[in-house]
Amino acid sequence: MRTVAFVGFALEHRSELETWVPYADALRHRAGVRARLFVGLGLPKLVRNGIVKAMKAAVTAPELRAATIPLFVDVEAFCRALGIGDRAHLTILLVEPDARIVWRGSGPFSEPAGASLSAALSA
Repeated sequence: MRTVAFVGFALEHRSELETWVPYADALRHRAGVRARLFVGLGLPKLVRNGIVKAMKAAVTAPELRAATIPLFVDVEAFCRALGIGDRAHLTILLVEPDARIVWRGSGPFSEPAGASLSAALSA
């Protein structure tokens, strides 16, 4: 299954994520595609539970909330591995089942970004 991965690093990315919600909702009707929100957090174990609760509460779309996956990782290493150079904005990736990233974007939804991702999904 192909995955449209929304990758955020701060609660401040919520506003950018919410611009993608209608697009992500439409993906539910596409066979072989799913949307997931990954939140990269480099936090000590002591505060993780509270952060996860706050993060889940911040995502208002029920389907996206259910697909929200916190990643407690070394954020620098994670970004290097995925080729994410700018953590100031939400990152959007199209990931193939074999883990190849075949499309990438960042920031809030725009018509050109949506069209570009849709073209990649149709390829």
